[in-house]
Amino acid sequence: MSSGTRGRRAASGWIALAAALAFACEAAGPAPDATEPEACPECAAARRLLAERPPEALGLEGAGGDELRTLGAALAAAGEPLAGELRDYLAAAARARAERLAADPEAWSAESVAGLLDLLVLDGGRFAADGRLRERLAPVLEGALRPAAPAALRDLVLVQLNRVPGFDFELSERVARAWGSIPRASRERELPYSGGLEAAEAGPIALSVFSLTSEFFDPEEAEALLAAVRRHSPQRRLAVLADLPMRARLRPAAGRLGLALVETWGRPYSPWPRDPMTFLRDPGGRPVVLVRPYRQRGREEDALMGRLLVGGLPPDLDRALGGPAWSVSPIPFHNGHILIGSDALWVSIHTLERRALEILGLERVPVERFARAAGVASYLAAVERAAADLEGLYGRPARFVHPLPRAGSDGESAAAMGRLGGGAGFDLDSVVTVLPAPPVSTGSIGASRSAFLVGDPGRGADLVAGLPPADLEGLRRTYRLRPAGEELRRRLAAAQRQGRAPGLAAFLDLVASELADAGHSVARLPLLLVPTELLEDAARSPDPEFLVGWNNVVVERRGEGWTAEGFASGLAAGDREAARAFAAAGVELVLFPTLAESVRRNGGYRCASNHLRAPGE
Repeated sequence: MSSGTRGRRAASGWIALAAALAFACEAAGPAPDATEPEACPECAAARRLLAERPPEALGLEGAGGDELRTLGAALAAAGEPLAGELRDYLAAAARARAERLAADPEAWSAESVAGLLDLLVLDGGRFAADGRLRERLAPVLEGALRPAAPAALRDLVLVQLNRVPGFDFELSERVARAWGSIPRASRERELPYSGGLEAAEAGPIALSVFSLTSEFFDPEEAEALLAAVRRHSPQRRLAVLADLPMRARLRPAAGRLGLALVETWGRPYSPWPRDPMTFLRDPGGRPVVLVRPYRQRGREEDALMGRLLVGGLPPDLDRALGGPAWSVSPIPFHNGHILIGSDALWVSIHTLERRALEILGLERVPVERFARAAGVASYLAAVERAAADLEGLYGRPARFVHPLPRAGSDGESAAAMGRLGGGAGFDLDSVVTVLPAPPVSTGSIGASRSAFLVGDPGRGADLVAGLPPADLEGLRRTYRLRPAGEELRRRLAAAQRQGRAPGLAAFLDLVASELADAGHSVARLPLLLVPTELLEDAARSPDPEFLVGWNNVVVERRGEGWTAEGFASGLAAGDREAARAFAAAGVELVLFPTLAESVRRNGGYRCASNHLRAPGE
């Protein structure tokens, strides 16, 4: 989610060295483009190597690293025919090394795979810095392993290649497709954005997508979640973006649970596939994965999740879904800040921040201008224009969950913007839920245009105050908190009155009041802000707190009824209270085993899943 930041992997010595060498290459500038040895000293040395050393012996003896760097410099600089001769020579050397590995699985050590990688990239620093070298090496990389090579070897090498600076998604797909490791390249399914796509949010789910990698989750908790989803919905198709360790551990359960495992090749995707992509359908009903046109800071690779899915779906599932395509959105979006109702798109001022800043040509929200009503009006004009853009993307009118301070004195406008600012940093779907309009007979919520459940830190404080000791201990164990017992209760109660909690509470009170005044049914759900300083490993978290609540759910129509899928909270009393609130709105709350690390990083169940709805819904 927007306030959660994925932990970064420690760079290996090889990658650090490659980065240093890349800097040196950039400082030196591009190599000369020449065919004559006099203009390219490395070219003469490369010609001698071609004449003296058979390709199958390259890098096996002598100053192998120096030879490879020489060849890298020559390949980057040479013109034809030398460049072609070098490519052929390197391709033969790579194939020979790969064939030796393929014939001897017992030799698949980190050292042996690294030796093949050295042959494939030649010079890590230059490979990272020089796009011309990467393009000239692409055919060598594509031909190094054949589809007939052992799949395990292809997997190992691809994972290592994806850690090499400069080996980007485009090149990764080219190589994986040539090696037979993916069924298609996503470029084969790219569609220019042309509008006319339709969104559905509450109809029957045809496919659920999860991002479950070993960086964040144990295989046992991943399997427990997937098994619970399968029990709840036996016919639903499930796709899991998984890295090599997770894929290996889930493979025995894949047949039993009907899982389609899509390999990530070790690229650092977050656990939250909701935010960077949205499932739409074209007028013919074909699924289209709409991806963001930008990369979110700290989660840059997530912008490629949609393409990874389209390229990696197994052929049988791909056919069953109608051959999903993908397209790039013309405007930025963040699905954690967007709620799709039956007839409207529900947003907040924070939903539209990035697009509004683009319109204004600014890098950050101009809060200093909000002291004057004219500054507020200017920013709100950009926000409303951004809302109109979003309407075209999703095919629904955009509605704000809160009032916009369109009039008033300087002081009134500034105060109103300050109150709206209390919702900054919290994804809308973590604090507000939109449900279908309930029938009159459902009881306390009654009939209305739509039903909303809005989080309430005050109710969260009440919940903590009344928790039995067993529930308090359940919360502590679920999220690995400290201290325990009454001290934990005291610290949690205090957190609902401190820090960002009062501002968020005021923002949510404003949301609830606005929606009720507009004729919608509104009920409140407990919302608990847990300071990350209470985590046993608090140093890992970049956020001041994480949310434990029941708003972050996925609504589905099942026959004549409705369900909302979410994570169990670790608080049995809270789960029961939330279930009653959903039931009053005519919706059954179904709680799955939680992915605690996702919640600790501010991502609930809706964040941790993305769903393709059945056509015509």
